Amino acid sequence: MASASSASHAWYRITPASTPAGKKLSKSQLTNKNLASVPTLPQPGFYPADLVNHGGPVLTSAHQNPVYFDCPAGPTACWGNPTSFLTRLNNSAFIHLTDQYVGTTANYRYPVGSSVKINQTLQTNVLYLNDILTIVHAAATKLSVSNSYDNILHVFLPQGIDTCFDLTTICYSPDNQSSFRFCAYHASVFFNDIGHILFTVQPYQNVPGCQVASPSPNGLLVDSTASTLSHELIETITDPDLDAWWSDKSLIEQGEEIADICEPIGNGAGQFLDPTFIVGGKNYKIQLEYSNKFHGCTH
Repeated sequence: MASASSASHAWYRITPASTPAGKKLSKSQLTNKNLASVPTLPQPGFYPADLVNHGGPVLTSAHQNPVYFDCPAGPTACWGNPTSFLTRLNNSAFIHLTDQYVGTTANYRYPVGSSVKINQTLQTNVLYLNDILTIVHAAATKLSVSNSYDNILHVFLPQGIDTCFDLTTICYSPDNQSSFRFCAYHASVFFNDIGHILFTVQPYQNVPGCQVASPSPNGLLVDSTASTLSHELIETITDPDLDAWWSDKSLIEQGEEIADICEPIGNGAGQFLDPTFIVGGKNYKIQLEYSNKFHGCTH
């Protein structure tokens, strides 16, 4: 736990689950960072969901590094081979939706980097934020990643592992519906020894509350993992420290990031009603992302 306690600060933003508890989350519970508004002149009309640049850094390029936690069966069995999706996403037209926010049109700028396995004996099935930071620190150290906006660590948690924020009932907890409020999140942290690290936390997504609706072209495990992974990746690209691109024009949309705005409604089974479209030459059932250019959700 020493490595996590050396973190001077950590910012996060969560993706609400399609559960009764998730729907009760207030805007202040979605993130632990106070959001600063950018003053604008009064206008007679506006696009309420358009993202506003708050001046923070964005990612013009970065390596994506999968961190597989405690799943001996391997990433395909546990999460549906997320590196295959990330590779296709990097080669796709879909990823270029971020061009308008990061200021480059270069191809292949978010490749898959190195992966690492982290195993740990747990006393319970719940990982708290300090536990997550310990995993992130261990993975970054193994990958020789330090003080970087050039790398993203995707921490994949296996089925049966819950995660909560310290001293809260804000959790990914399919086995405890009263606290099951989010599906995943992206975050940044500053460790005193290795500096600034970007990461996402990807719990097991093939559960009601987080999964896509049937039918799906690749099966629910693959597409549910891919949808949430693309959500958190694209938010990390456009708003890595929660001070870059987010909506700030409408009371209803204020604070929402590029993927939050386009998270679809769920069906009666708690499954997201995502569309199906081609990503890197293959159909996936995943959510759309917000485009200021088109003032709407698209791919």
